[in-house]
Amino acid sequence: MKILSIDTTTMLGSVSLSEGADLVVQEQQGVPGTHSERLLLTIDHLLRLARWGIGDVEAIAVAIGPGSFTGLRIGLATAKGIAMASGLRIAGVSSLASLAMNGAFFCGTVVPMIDARRGEIYSSAYSCDGRGELISEMDECVSPPDELISRLDKIEGPILMVGDGARAFGSEFSKALGGRASVARGAQLFPQANNLAAAAAPRLERGGDDISSLAPNYVRRSDAEIGFKGKAKGGKA
Repeated sequence: MKILSIDTTTMLGSVSLSEGADLVVQEQQGVPGTHSERLLLTIDHLLRLARWGIGDVEAIAVAIGPGSFTGLRIGLATAKGIAMASGLRIAGVSSLASLAMNGAFFCGTVVPMIDARRGEIYSSAYSCDGRGELISEMDECVSPPDELISRLDKIEGPILMVGDGARAFGSEFSKALGGRASVARGAQLFPQANNLAAAAAPRLERGGDDISSLAPNYVRRSDAEIGFKGKAKGGKA
């Protein structure tokens, strides 16, 4: 099955084309940018590299969050638009679970971390045995660094941190956890869209998700919602 995968969870997005879980071509954006300006151009570029037409794509895997609210909306809207126009199967995948797959062959605990702004981090945790299997050890959450450090301090053994949250807060975590927590390097640190295809392929083979109910997983309310509800409770600002 030919799969187009889209991850616009962070400013450093990723798009890939794959045959099932086998990567054909992928682009990781190492420079922050606006997804609305480059996403369709990136998809077109990869299709030309793979010598595929859009009609060759059979299914779409898309990251549904948590992450940048704007990025998630752009990625999901684009994926849904293509799927609806072409009658393709679609499946949504957790952005944190996808990030954790970057460290699937690490012997210890992999902690995907996405910078949630406002001094907070979206995170979860997965144990792995170095053979590629990941087992969830902590539910997805959003928290300040000190709260996440307290949770991770209860985990024994080495910890590998992946994601832009690891790049922003990694040194703080490594110091607090006695050096047993390290930050992934290079491409392993950032989203890899082909992880979405690998995670979603079995579900896509069974028909995928209901496109009408597929929605972003924000984990927390947006700044606009918080501001609106705050004004509603306290009256005029």
